[in-house]
Amino acid sequence: MSLLNLPDDVLEKILSCMSYDDVSRCRLVCRRMNDVCKRVLNRGFHRVERYHAKCLRQVKSQLPRRESERRKHSLARHCDILTAVETRLSLLGMTFMKFIEMDLCCFILERF
Repeated sequence: MSLLNLPDDVLEKILSCMSYDDVSRCRLVCRRMNDVCKRVLNRGFHRVERYHAKCLRQVKSQLPRRESERRKHSLARHCDILTAVETRLSLLGMTFMKFIEMDLCCFILERF
């Protein structure tokens, strides 16, 4: 039995244990692996977006409402960092979302 004889959900489970860089390299094996890897990579991208939004919501909920108090709060730096990450994720989303919608892939094979 070869790896390619396994059902897609089993392949996805195996690929989910690998780094995204390794998964993107596995896309070169064949068309079926490309399709399975695309699903894993796209799902990972959406998972990162959801996790980031959750973290940012949690931090913002603990900050004071007034801007002057918020700047002095111990979580202000965390909020700034998460906001910067939000900007990066937004740019990535704008760049890759059209490829996801065209059933291509959200990650490029080369490293960033």
